[in-house]
Amino acid sequence: MRKTKVSVFALAVILSIVCISCKKTDDNSRFVSYKNYTNLAVGKYMIYELDSTITRSFGTSFIVSSNIVKDSVVEEFTDNQGRTSFKVFRYLLDQTHNTWNPSNTFYYTPTDNSLEYIENNQRYIKLVSPITEGKSWYGNVYLDSKIFHDNSLYQSWNFYYKDVAQPQTVGSVDYPNTVTIVQYDSTDNRPFNPFVFSTYDRGYEIWADSIGLVYRDVISWEYQNTLGLSNCKHTFVQNGTPTTVDIDCSTGNCDSIAALAGHTIKCDTVVTAYHYNGFGTKQVLLQHN
Repeated sequence: MRKTKVSVFALAVILSIVCISCKKTDDNSRFVSYKNYTNLAVGKYMIYELDSTITRSFGTSFIVSSNIVKDSVVEEFTDNQGRTSFKVFRYLLDQTHNTWNPSNTFYYTPTDNSLEYIENNQRYIKLVSPITEGKSWYGNVYLDSKIFHDNSLYQSWNFYYKDVAQPQTVGSVDYPNTVTIVQYDSTDNRPFNPFVFSTYDRGYEIWADSIGLVYRDVISWEYQNTLGLSNCKHTFVQNGTPTTVDIDCSTGNCDSIAALAGHTIKCDTVVTAYHYNGFGTKQVLLQHN
């Protein structure tokens, strides 16, 4: 009888181990590496429609310029930390002469757990593993605090995955398996109010399985203003009769006058000066090999 109990107990232990092993196998099968959504190799290229947003002179507004660019992986090398990296040349299409002219150089470093990207000496963490819905990380943690303008904390942008393994249409192309990275989406001061200091930050990217970056939309700007008074009216009682006259409050005497008994001053608040500062970029993949 005792042997039967021992055998039943041993069988239960074996079954538990088997179940745990099956669960571990199932968990491993669901692990999706970020590398599934990249395709880095010498000779690979991506052609994008690129819209760049910059601040107009004197900060009066923004200018958007559109170009066609080609990002070509030209070299595999070892970086100063001993990691395999890839150099990418960006070429700008001269549509008049149909030639590609060098424009910029970027670097990708695919580590075991994340994809690092360097542009203009600024390092970003573009992707991390595993790719699961809602997984988050600080993709701008290495950035300078004032890369676009003075009043946004880019290091605090908390990237996260959305719509994992979902189909997306980008431009005129349908991609059956993509992941969206929501970098940030500001809701400060919306709708826009010209009478208050405002900032706006937005960052989205879409990466397609076995292809790479197919869409990017990042913009960051700030708005500062100087307020003044206009159409000021001074109301008081003169000889028993309420009287209203125009008054110039730019001289700074209106506060003292309004403090007098029986005197009121009403003005319209106006924007006397304003200034925009910021940057934006939007990429849509047109072609790749």
